[in-house]
Amino acid sequence: MVKLNWGIVGLGRIATSFAEDFPRSAQNLYGAAARDQNRANAFAKEHDIPHAFGSYASMFADPNVNVVYIATPHPFHYAQIKAALLAGKHVLAEKSITLNSDQLQELIDIARSKHLILMEAQTIYHMPLYHTILEHASVNDLGDLKTIQVTFGSYVPNDPNDRLLNIALGGGALLDIGVYALSFARRFTGSPLHLLATQMTPTRTGVDGQSSFLLSSGNGTQITVALNLQAKMPKRGLVVFNRGFYTVDQYPRADKATFTTPELKSSTVAAGATKDALPQEVIDMAAAVETGENPTLAWTSNVMDIMTAARQEWGFKYPAE
Repeated sequence: MVKLNWGIVGLGRIATSFAEDFPRSAQNLYGAAARDQNRANAFAKEHDIPHAFGSYASMFADPNVNVVYIATPHPFHYAQIKAALLAGKHVLAEKSITLNSDQLQELIDIARSKHLILMEAQTIYHMPLYHTILEHASVNDLGDLKTIQVTFGSYVPNDPNDRLLNIALGGGALLDIGVYALSFARRFTGSPLHLLATQMTPTRTGVDGQSSFLLSSGNGTQITVALNLQAKMPKRGLVVFNRGFYTVDQYPRADKATFTTPELKSSTVAAGATKDALPQEVIDMAAAVETGENPTLAWTSNVMDIMTAARQEWGFKYPAE
């Protein structure tokens, strides 16, 4: 596999995890960029990164940078991804990749016109477990995929300064935790998801605090999703076939699932490792750059379409839109 030079944009919590887990034996962590040179210097020194950039533009202008990892809050993704693509860089961007479908489609068009890879850093699309579950279902002749149920709830105290409750920073359940739940469902359906119905209850700050979704896919699978920022719920996905079902707990970074037969006999299906979630994204991105094949982009686009359609039904927009 080709060894690419990677640069990080946005040096917060997720960027720290990315730098700590980066697979340096396979890829090269070349640079870190912030809007302040001192912050970039400190981050680069702490994580043994050779180059520090005091602006995003200076990183994009460096011809040695091959791939840019975008780790800033949601509302800033569109402009930063666009600038990186126009500078000829491949982009791996944190979820949610953009605020809406129009933004994403414009970026996809730019990437295609410049023969670049644009990929969402969605762990569910890269964890080996999900391919293994589908393989297990096929080998054991479980029949049709009938039902998917997904939940994700976090208790966020009512602090208007919390990013998750800040409408200006793209707060709310949908773009932060809902993207995981919807991506989980999309990973198992062989055709796109379609939104049938949705409801939402806002928080005091105006962002979506609780929501639910009724979805379908072209093959007849029925899907329900429940999200909450005001009450803890399990990160649990249930995937039901004619002759057995899978329960996946902690599905954003899952490495095992429980398979249950119609006779209620259970066994474990396992693949990958939770600790390798971020490195797996890096390896898959490098493979996409090398081959020119981007297998997860259609899933990302479909999930963004669902989230955009849901917010249109809610009558909810972000200031950055």
